Amino acid sequence: MIPISFFQRPYPSANVVLLHGSRPVLIDSGFGADVPELLGWLETQSVAPSALSLVVNTHFHCDHSGGNHALQAEHGVFIAAQADEAALVNGRDPDACRADWLRQPIEPYEVNRRLHDGDMVSAGRWTWQVVATPGHTAGHISLYSAEHEILVLGDALHDADVGWLNPYREGQDSLDRAADSIERLARLPARTGYSGHGPVITDLPQAFDRARRRLRSWREKPQQVAWHACKRIFSHNLMLTDGLEESAIPGALLDAPWFRSHATLAFGMTPDAFVPLLISEMLRSKAARWREGRLVAAAPHEVPRAGWLQTPALPAAWPGVAVLPRQPFKSPA
Repeated sequence: MIPISFFQRPYPSANVVLLHGSRPVLIDSGFGADVPELLGWLETQSVAPSALSLVVNTHFHCDHSGGNHALQAEHGVFIAAQADEAALVNGRDPDACRADWLRQPIEPYEVNRRLHDGDMVSAGRWTWQVVATPGHTAGHISLYSAEHEILVLGDALHDADVGWLNPYREGQDSLDRAADSIERLARLPARTGYSGHGPVITDLPQAFDRARRRLRSWREKPQQVAWHACKRIFSHNLMLTDGLEESAIPGALLDAPWFRSHATLAFGMTPDAFVPLLISEMLRSKAARWREGRLVAAAPHEVPRAGWLQTPALPAAWPGVAVLPRQPFKSPA
């Protein structure tokens, strides 16, 4: 039996992985608006949300951890995350989840278990090793089953891409860390990879080679790192709003810290001057298109349902750490 189920989700959400066993574990929880779809999928897997022993986040971006709030507040599920990211979340740090910098909404949650490289996560019969894979975020982790030769990769590796890099929040060495993470993953005997976006990776050596080529090209042309990030972030934000009227684009971009950082630090331009350049590149690369006067993301996606956000959207405004209905987490013997 392969001890895993895979729920491939469209943007702006992320894929979800269920580790089967007597103590089922969910890897990532998707975007907050998609909780009804997540709960419906769990039902098809014959797993009640209250039966989950743990949600493990590969990293704390909103498309991977947005369902944490509902699972925790409504079903008492414990959340596990890399230790440094957990400290930001539990401390209600303004930079937690990079939500303010990215201008991406996420509802409050508490991390109950802090994970480190080499820790083991048990789903009952089978255990999974935590593998530190920094790059996309400094605290990014993957999970590995040596018995089944499976990798759960989050945004460390996709079938035809790698996660965008953010040297302004994750460290100037994020490119080096991403490259080191690819090599670390490639050394593990694995046959199948489950990425945070896109399909199951059935040819891992080929995916690793593509990632190496991509990262080498970024090292040769460092500005490409910034273009990749800007297009990914802006596309995601367009998905959240079902696009933007042309007149609203400058204000939305100039209000976003990610945009200002890239304009001044990566491209040496004033933010005002960078606005038309980014719009032009979005259209040239077919990352976005005009639709009835609105700039919309071109990648397949589902616009979040209206009214889904019922709590403060940024960590600095989150209430204090909640008291959960269960007993404190205890590692299995």
